[in-house]
Amino acid sequence: MANKLATRRDLLDRWRGIQMEEEEDDGDIPDPSKRHLLHLRKEQWFADAYNFLICLPCESHFWCGFWDIMGPLLETFYNYFKDDRHDSPLRRLWKRISDEMKRCLQCVSQHHQAQDMYNMEYESSSIGPLLDVLHKLDNERVTLHLRDINTKLAGEEYNPACDNAEVVNLLYEVCFLLLSTIPSFNTLDKAPLYG
Repeated sequence: MANKLATRRDLLDRWRGIQMEEEEDDGDIPDPSKRHLLHLRKEQWFADAYNFLICLPCESHFWCGFWDIMGPLLETFYNYFKDDRHDSPLRRLWKRISDEMKRCLQCVSQHHQAQDMYNMEYESSSIGPLLDVLHKLDNERVTLHLRDINTKLAGEEYNPACDNAEVVNLLYEVCFLLLSTIPSFNTLDKAPLYG
């Protein structure tokens, strides 16, 4: 019998159950068998979430329409650079996300909001390595996109009718990445407004 794809509702319900188990486990002395079962459930959820997303038609963007599944799935990117296979599921997922973010400002925004949420909800000692991987992937993705646009411009292949949206998304993300690295800019949102 062929495996049936999980539904969005099923994935969300299962993820809520996993989160509840993790919260219950935080206060207790860890039971190795419970931790192992939770780990297995989480692995199965990641596999099912991946299969659900990767089977969506190209018009259905992961971050726009399925941020509630994509957000938790970001956790799997911790192992991105440990996997050398160019056709691995994780690399295929990143390729599709990258392609979608080239053309969709909402996808870019959702992607960065999810990282901000991880940063706020988890201790930096536990989430820092994942965020480092995601920042490195984002920097590589944006750099490659800049090169692609520059190559189009240099070769006079740039078509404003088709490529303007990509340039707007790219400039938005470049500004976002630059401003997020400036410590004084990050504190402006905490400063009192006078007027």
